[in-house]
Amino acid sequence: MEEVSRNGADRPERSDGESLAAKAILARLEALAPYCARNAHAEDIEPGSPLAWLDERFASTHSVSGLLKQSLAAAMDNTRALRGLLFREEPAAAFSYRQYTHAPYSLVRTIIECATTVLWALLPDDGPERIRRSLVLIAREVFNAASFWDAYLEEFDPGRYARAVAYFDGLRRTVNDSAQAMALPPVFSRKADGKWGYATKNRTQTAILKELRVAGDVPPELIYVWQFCSGYSHGLEWAAGNGNAGLFGEVAGEQAAAGSMEQLRRVCDVAFDLVPRAWAIYDLRRRVWPLL
Repeated sequence: MEEVSRNGADRPERSDGESLAAKAILARLEALAPYCARNAHAEDIEPGSPLAWLDERFASTHSVSGLLKQSLAAAMDNTRALRGLLFREEPAAAFSYRQYTHAPYSLVRTIIECATTVLWALLPDDGPERIRRSLVLIAREVFNAASFWDAYLEEFDPGRYARAVAYFDGLRRTVNDSAQAMALPPVFSRKADGKWGYATKNRTQTAILKELRVAGDVPPELIYVWQFCSGYSHGLEWAAGNGNAGLFGEVAGEQAAAGSMEQLRRVCDVAFDLVPRAWAIYDLRRRVWPLL
């Protein structure tokens, strides 16, 4: 465990690149502290706001705002966990940082996924497009929940299985009814074996990031940072066995050692930039702004 100072008055032997990278990560985390202190679940969605408008259209299925609040809560919880994992902070200016080779990348990956879900859902100014994306998020929630509970209850609690099947069948039909009402193709369809599947392509995290990139809503390198974090958190050799060769730094060709704090700083910088933007668009869509 290495000890350095927040105030920049480190001893020369403590002013190495790794300590400076650790200080930079902590500074970014401290800047995010006001967002980490927020409780999205306790915040009101103002009647008549764009987000309330979405909730009204899917009231029979899921709360769109509830799904997005959960994304924000998960992003902030992982941000707090990253700070607690990396740093042991004292009341004085000094702090100690711990260097982990894989675990932080799982947390950074989740921050990226949750923040970009909010951005993707709420950034479009076009109301019908926000409706379409909200329907996709609801469908993904229904699909994943049904897949889990169908399999789990069939094996471990067959007495509840039939009721669960009927419940999720009803949700799928409601989602399809919503799609039809919006002149969109059905989201779910019955397979030949009677089981449900997606009638349209699943909106994966990769697809969300690509769509945000094409629209110019996120930095072009974000999708590669996310893929890198995914590979690193799973211990895959292509990611964990190599430095990033400047891919996520401002100086092309400057290589950061694999597993180093400098490498982690670079991916954190990209991920942390998403957090204020996700909260800003959430606040914009949950409020009714007066006409000027």
